[in-house]
Amino acid sequence: MIYSEPKKEDIPPFDELMITWNAVRPSNGKYLFYASAKIKEWSPWLLYASWGSDGQSSCNSKTDAAPVKIYQDALEILEGQKATGFQIKVISEGSASLNEIRRLHVYTNSDKSAEPRQTSPYLLPISLPLKGLSQMAVNHVRHKDLCSPTSTTAVVRYLSNQSGIDPVHFAQKSWDGGFDIFGNWVFNVAQAAAELGPTWDCWVERLSGFDDIYRRLNQGTPVIVSVRGPLPGSASAYSNGHLMVIIGYEDKKVICMDPRFLSDAETEVRYDLSEFLQAWNRRGRVAYIFSKRAKIST
Repeated sequence: MIYSEPKKEDIPPFDELMITWNAVRPSNGKYLFYASAKIKEWSPWLLYASWGSDGQSSCNSKTDAAPVKIYQDALEILEGQKATGFQIKVISEGSASLNEIRRLHVYTNSDKSAEPRQTSPYLLPISLPLKGLSQMAVNHVRHKDLCSPTSTTAVVRYLSNQSGIDPVHFAQKSWDGGFDIFGNWVFNVAQAAAELGPTWDCWVERLSGFDDIYRRLNQGTPVIVSVRGPLPGSASAYSNGHLMVIIGYEDKKVICMDPRFLSDAETEVRYDLSEFLQAWNRRGRVAYIFSKRAKIST
């Protein structure tokens, strides 16, 4: 079966696109996600990702017919060009049913290197009671690589009030078989959506500044962010990137659940706002967003 989104054309020019899906993971079979971008003309379809019962894999592919490539989490427009439209196509294989895909979220971006917007000076203290979870204490041979699934497990536990969700199982379900990594953004978010079920929407995007994070905290939802060091006070240099959970703010300090610390009890840390913003901006202000769906009255 094939599912195609309507074409989105004449949108603000972009050079990056990320697809996130909220779905039930097929018990047999898989979904294949394809993307095409319009740069004057439509590019050929490129495979973005596969996700199913036997795992998940992202792609490293490009075409000579258009300046477009897929690499891990994103479709990129090359050669300094911009796209003004996109198409998404989903193909199901085996017994995977397209009816189990609840929502697709497509994020486009044109300037991930921009400086973050200035933070409001009037933010009141806030702290969410999310329990710490250390990746270093997880019983996995590659625990040092598990910052993203550990962070996302902690958030899913908090939002679902289910403390038994296993970070090792979560890591297996977010492991990118195409690149042998656990930090693929869209696969972590896809697994979070599968765990949380239809009452939650989950997606990846780049935010404009800390006020966007604070707004989510005020709504009761933590935000997972990607940073790159140096970050004074951190457990490691984070020179290759790192994922952590933002759970609060107080007195120009960002309160984080940073899974790189050695024990669960040590993971709540406070980073200086300006130093955090620099580390976050080095990763283009990537965030995992979690939003409770409004109840529909009957």
